[in-house]
Amino acid sequence: MKLPQHGWLKVQLHSHSTRSDGRLEPQKVVDFYANAGFSVVSITDHNKITQVLHPHVLTPPGLEVAVRENGDEFHIVVIGAEELPPMAVRSSVSHVFEWCRDNDLYAFLAHPYWSMLNAGDLLNLKSCYGVEVYNHGCEVEISRGYSGHHWDYVLSKGLMLQGLAVDDSHTYTVDSLGGWLEVDAESLDPEAVIKALKSGHFYASSGVKVESFEWENGFVRIKTCGANVVKLLSGNTKGAYLSFNLLRKLANTEGLPLDVELWEEGFRIKSREVTVEGKLRANLFVEVVMRGQIPARGYARLELIEGLCSAWLNPVKV
Repeated sequence: MKLPQHGWLKVQLHSHSTRSDGRLEPQKVVDFYANAGFSVVSITDHNKITQVLHPHVLTPPGLEVAVRENGDEFHIVVIGAEELPPMAVRSSVSHVFEWCRDNDLYAFLAHPYWSMLNAGDLLNLKSCYGVEVYNHGCEVEISRGYSGHHWDYVLSKGLMLQGLAVDDSHTYTVDSLGGWLEVDAESLDPEAVIKALKSGHFYASSGVKVESFEWENGFVRIKTCGANVVKLLSGNTKGAYLSFNLLRKLANTEGLPLDVELWEEGFRIKSREVTVEGKLRANLFVEVVMRGQIPARGYARLELIEGLCSAWLNPVKV
């Protein structure tokens, strides 16, 4: 797999207008994101479908549905819907996701940490496409926007959910422009964007930019505009961590069971199983390449961090 093949489109899939509990009128919501460089914006009002036309931005209709089940409340974001799920369907979380699949819609679970769901609550969501790994509104409001632990738990159990970042904007002040997707779609039309989403041809971001990503058997390459931490997360106690500070310490330590080289614009770490090398710019990773026996089992995903911002790539089966 190599992305992008067509180019990145900046996408917002979770926002609210005055039709439910947002501060801005629907048209002003789209204008707000258009001015910030977004190509796709879906207004996902609570239990209402809001449709807006815009000359430069694709605006697929959407909504956010809340379902109570076993004492918990699940919020489901549905993209592409032109009608509400029937009330009989909304009696069950799994039934909502199944209805979305049957109607060729793209649906994902919103803010599991904000909802105080436990990771096991997600295991029955077989027809779900993904989960919000980062919800900016939930983060800046009550510090419960990051759901990476929920995501890794279900991935470790074999449920290959995608990871999404969203704003979930209501006020369009501090709760906006902090979470979005970069989608590799063939064209700027609803069918192409939904197809790319379903295929997982995107990454999620809160500010870190990924230029390209490639994953083949025994080979990983990622190019970015800059990150000071690169994480490889996987199952069964597998994974890896790399930061510039760690790299500098390794380069200054003798007697390690691996070879470490560090220079101003690059580095190389070599062990018997794997070689990791790349390029640096101002002490930030701009390219990282792994060759050999990648330390992963079951699944693998990459997370890039720079300061308070991150980028999350979708998982691959290993």
